Amino acid sequence: MTRFIASIATAGVAAAFLCTGCGTDETTGKTYGGATTGAGTTVKSTVTTAGTAKPTAAPTASAKAGTGVLKGVAKLTGAAPEMKVPKARAAADVCKDKAVVYNAVVAKDGKLKDVYVAIADDVAGDFKAATAATVHQSECMYEPRMQGILAGQVVEIANNDAAVHNINVKTGDKLLFNQAQPKGAPVIKSEKFEEPGTYRMQCDVHPWMRAFVIASAHPYFAVTAADGSFKIEKVPDGKFTIRAWHSTFGEILKKDIEVKGGEVTVDFEYTGKEPEPKENVAELKDLW
Repeated sequence: MTRFIASIATAGVAAAFLCTGCGTDETTGKTYGGATTGAGTTVKSTVTTAGTAKPTAAPTASAKAGTGVLKGVAKLTGAAPEMKVPKARAAADVCKDKAVVYNAVVAKDGKLKDVYVAIADDVAGDFKAATAATVHQSECMYEPRMQGILAGQVVEIANNDAAVHNINVKTGDKLLFNQAQPKGAPVIKSEKFEEPGTYRMQCDVHPWMRAFVIASAHPYFAVTAADGSFKIEKVPDGKFTIRAWHSTFGEILKKDIEVKGGEVTVDFEYTGKEPEPKENVAELKDLW
């Protein structure tokens, strides 16, 4: 199956931050995620009280690069809900040609994929996105399902299918945009992901299609790989709250995590019985 790999969270800080919070796609082996260097959109971040649930980012062009590494694993201790082929695919032109299993919960051996992990405190600095983040519509699914970006970063959305899709993006109750994209249409380049927060992407033509883009004021974030692992590099010294967010199981906060250079391990455990997050209610209802 052809998979299209998105440039996950290519948020960068002037020539100092390379690949903060990278992950690796299990199929291609390509690396994605975190901060890259280069010029582009600049976001200013000011220091606020530690422990807030607001996603945050890494040091700026003028800030000193840290030497700390946050790493860990997102675990699912309970049973994962069974993922099946959405029943609506069978009635949808083009999409019905392939029976693609849904990907809301992807877990293997108790390790959970697609968990967004970030420092939840504000970190002072000016941050630049070197390139656009990308989302592909392929086989009537979004790829990637979960990614982090720098607030203000351009997001490019491509339709690789023969089907007509539309991209409906909301943050909370606010509609960011809703735009049709037929086969062969130009890539949609959006500069509207301006504020930190969780953005839900959905296709109204094929309602099972869903993805999430989380915008951060800094590049200290990552998305867990297929083995549940994550790594956030070049973290400055300090005491932080670390936030994990999964689209089905919601948020976990780990407070007072101290970084003084070197590696710090922070693991997260979901039971599978958590209430759905308010950003993504009833996704699996009647899907099969």
